[in-house]
Amino acid sequence: MQKTPVWLDCDPGHDDAMAIILAGYNPSLKLLGVSTIGGNQMLSKVTQNALDVLDSIGLSHIMVAKGQQNPILRPIQLCPEIHGDSGLDSLEKGRPLFPRSTRNPVSDKAVLTMYKVLTDAHASYKAKVKLICTGPMTNAALLLTLFPEVKESIDLVFMGGAIGVGNTNPVAEFNMEVDPEASKIVFQSGVDLTMVPLEVTHTLLVTPRVLSEIEGERPTPFRAAIQQLLLYFATSYKAVFNFEHPPLHDPAAVAFVIAPQLFKYNAMRVEIEVASPISAGQTVCDVWGKSKLPKNCKVCTAVDVDAFWDLMVGAVAAADAHSPMNA
Repeated sequence: MQKTPVWLDCDPGHDDAMAIILAGYNPSLKLLGVSTIGGNQMLSKVTQNALDVLDSIGLSHIMVAKGQQNPILRPIQLCPEIHGDSGLDSLEKGRPLFPRSTRNPVSDKAVLTMYKVLTDAHASYKAKVKLICTGPMTNAALLLTLFPEVKESIDLVFMGGAIGVGNTNPVAEFNMEVDPEASKIVFQSGVDLTMVPLEVTHTLLVTPRVLSEIEGERPTPFRAAIQQLLLYFATSYKAVFNFEHPPLHDPAAVAFVIAPQLFKYNAMRVEIEVASPISAGQTVCDVWGKSKLPKNCKVCTAVDVDAFWDLMVGAVAAADAHSPMNA
């Protein structure tokens, strides 16, 4: 059976690292490449993190394209309170989770690389490529602005937004608030769009049972690093949000591409708030169709939690089997 071609646009980030693992090691996907975006940390840091994760799971052949540092109009907003100074901090201060990669990102601008890879893959696979975004939407907005025809080659699935309560301002989720103007461009572009919001990702909690399954029967250096990654994330979420267990946001968007049947979703009109000083980045979801405007997004509302963790644990096991950290 033909694999689904995917490109991951991300800002690693603890949960982005897990999204890379799921995209790289689910047998139904073909990971074409990774692009980075300033968000959870500065662009230089998240780019290094992407390279480190890929190399540590035996995927050093996967290209990394360095994207935009800053939002289109606004100053960059980072998230060190959750992801630490490096973007992938460990509980052991100063000790990195993964060995440092000596690779460099590709020399071309990320948007140019994305356009070429996405359109070439669309032609060769004779199927749309899934562009998965797990950070701010700046790269995607620039891609769709410079090359509007690319929307015929892709479906865009993103982790972000909220139907109701936000996590960085009262009604906005982090990825949307960082660059609301970019999000607005994407939502107005006409690209096939699926949103995996906080209401879904907040059900994907890293419980002690999940940690035990990820640790496995035979602990390895790679699995120990993943344990440390998730425990740091748990500590951050307890300190900032008082969550007993942290939600693993970003892999949910990858899981939708793998198995959309695991999700409940509805098509609706979604607008992005850009003008308000108190709700910038809000994804205004017309749940009841009151606006009478055309529906522009599939919005996920629920997910089969156990099935999601089966996918994630399986990907960690596959990555563990190929990790040079265990050599």
